[in-house]
Amino acid sequence: MKCEECGTYIVKDNIELSCPTCGLVHGFITENSLPDRHRDNNNLGSFVGKEKGSFKMRRLIMTNSISKEERAMKKVRFYTSIVVSEFSLSNSTRETINVYYKRLKKERIFTSRMGIEERVAALGYLTLREYNYNYTLLEVSNKLEIPSKKISKLARLFARKLGKSFIFSTTNVFSLLEKFCLKLNKNREFINECVNLFTYLEKIETHYPTSSYLAGIVHVVETTQPHKITTQKEIAEIFSITPWTIRENTKRILSKLQIKSTFGLTINDIIEDIR
Repeated sequence: MKCEECGTYIVKDNIELSCPTCGLVHGFITENSLPDRHRDNNNLGSFVGKEKGSFKMRRLIMTNSISKEERAMKKVRFYTSIVVSEFSLSNSTRETINVYYKRLKKERIFTSRMGIEERVAALGYLTLREYNYNYTLLEVSNKLEIPSKKISKLARLFARKLGKSFIFSTTNVFSLLEKFCLKLNKNREFINECVNLFTYLEKIETHYPTSSYLAGIVHVVETTQPHKITTQKEIAEIFSITPWTIRENTKRILSKLQIKSTFGLTINDIIEDIR
């Protein structure tokens, strides 16, 4: 093999493959290829300088010097930083995620089937709910690119193990409805009608406030307006779902209200059972 720099044939020099002319180091000889006299030498070492390929060697040395545990925690900090950045969270929220992670790890809650990224995403969602940030599960899933079912399942498990199941027993629905309605340029009266309809439906049958369900409520209220200005497609885009999903949820809501159509009705008529 010839030297890349000067074309001279490289030679073995102790544990290195180097050029005798320019001194460029081309590689290292593994321990198994060394003469027997070197195998018992516990003090054997090598100098990694600035030769070609030395950066890769230094990185390898640094990587091998870090334990498996430290590498895992480094990934945890990395994914936590992504969550904090995506949702503009405070330092106290970041610290909460780290504390929860260490506690769950100490109690051996994590399994090999739970990826580190998935664990942090679930803890991020749990913390968002605990600190009353107005983000739906679907929004968290889309931002972090983790399946919503995986986030929801792990977040509820972690909340139960942390003694915080109450976080998922209630949700700030009114704030969520307000947020989405404002994105649709709706006024306060429209927002109040959405809140009133949700409250009325909860008295009939409780339903977890998913993005699809809330979008259905907004669409039902829209159909009762004298002048409809927002389409199903526009509502779907704001909630990051499909128009078909809105239609299906609208049908379920109307069925729960025991009406076929909102034509000629207002939200007050529906709530007061005026048909």
